[in-house]
Amino acid sequence: MSAAPISTHVARLARRRHRLLALVPVEVLVLALLSRSHRGVHVVQNLVLPGSGLYENHAVLGAALTIAAVAAVCAWSGWGADWTVAAVWLGAIALTAWLAPRGHAAVTAAPRAAAHEFPIVALLVGALTWLRATVRGLPGVQRWRARRTARGVAVDPVTAGHAAAIAALGPAMPSVVLDPRAMRRARRIALGARGRRRDALRLDQAGLRAALALTGQLDADGRAALLADAARRATGVPASEPSWVRPLDATLAAIALHRLGATDEVARWQATLAGPLGLRRGHRPAWCWTPIGLGAGRAPLWEHAAMSALNRDMGWIDDADWAALRTRLVGASARGSRHPFDERAIAAARLWLAHVDDPEAARIIDRPTVAHDPVAVALDRLAAAHRSSAAGVI
Repeated sequence: MSAAPISTHVARLARRRHRLLALVPVEVLVLALLSRSHRGVHVVQNLVLPGSGLYENHAVLGAALTIAAVAAVCAWSGWGADWTVAAVWLGAIALTAWLAPRGHAAVTAAPRAAAHEFPIVALLVGALTWLRATVRGLPGVQRWRARRTARGVAVDPVTAGHAAAIAALGPAMPSVVLDPRAMRRARRIALGARGRRRDALRLDQAGLRAALALTGQLDADGRAALLADAARRATGVPASEPSWVRPLDATLAAIALHRLGATDEVARWQATLAGPLGLRRGHRPAWCWTPIGLGAGRAPLWEHAAMSALNRDMGWIDDADWAALRTRLVGASARGSRHPFDERAIAAARLWLAHVDDPEAARIIDRPTVAHDPVAVALDRLAAAHRSSAAGVI
C-alpha cells in the first residue's frame, strides 16, 4: 500500500494550520488599533466574551449576547453548527461598535476600561462556574442526576446505534431495526448546521452510517457514498457531526470501511489514532476538530475503553491503552454495574481481556453482571465470543 494518500492529507492539514497561524499577526494588529480608542476597548472585550463590551451602557443587551454566545458554543460543539458562533461574535462586535460610547482619550481609556470591566466579567464567569459546581455537588441533585442518567442513557438514539453496530461485529448478528429517532436527529443536524434539507447522511453522521452498514441496512448507493466521503477526509472516516470526529463513531465507521475494502482510508484512520486522537498521558481526546486536525478534550472512561478495545480487536493499536486504563477499569468493576457508564466500562474491559493476559484484573472485572445498558451488553457478548473462541469453545 502506498503512503502517498496519507502524506497528501497530512500536508493538507499542515497547510490549514499555517493559514490559521498566519491570521495571528493580523489579529494582534487589529487589537492594537482598536484598543487606542474607548469604543475600540469595548469592541475588543467582545472578542473575549460577546456582550461584555455592552455591560457598562447596555447591560440587558450585553447579557443577552453573552447567553446567546453560550448557546452558540453548545450548538457548535454538539451539532457542528459553527456558523452560530461566528454570527454571535460578529453580531456582538458590530452592535458594540454601533452602540458603545466614544468615551475619553484613547491612550488613557484603554487601561482604565480594562481595569474596571474585565474583572467584573471574570467575577461573573467565576460566580456562575462556582454556582454550577455547587448545585451539581448537592446530594439530592447527585441522586437525581444518577437516576435520570440510568433511565435516559439506554434509550438515546445514538446509544442504540452504537449498540446495533457493536452487536453486528459478533459471530451471530441479531436482527436489528435502528431507532427512527436517529434519522430524525441526523436531519435536524443537517438542517441546523449546514442548511441541508435532503440527504441528511451526506458527509457526516459516521456513527449512524456505520450502524447501517454493519447491520446490512445501507444500500449500494449508501455504501458508495460512505466510501467517497471517507476518501475525502484526512482522518479516513466521515465526521460524526459537521467538523467533529468522535472516537467511538469513527472507530465503528473505520470497521465498516474495512469490511468494504477501503484500505487507504483505514490506513489514514490508523494515522489519526497515532496523531490527533493519540494516547497522551493515559487519555485519548474526546474529539478531533477536522478544519485543523486538532484533537482535544478527554474521552470518558467507557468510550476510551470501548473504542480502544475495538481498535485493538482489529489490530490497529497495541496494548498501551490497556496499561493506561487498567486501574480505572478495575475501579469501575469494583463499583459494580448500576450506572450505565460503569457497565459499559466493565464490558469494554472484558473485550480488552480477550487480547491481554491479566488474570489479576480479570478476577475483579468478571464479577459484575452486565445485563442492562445496550452498548454494554453488545460489548460483553462480543468479548464472550472472542474469549470462547480463544479457549477453543467455538
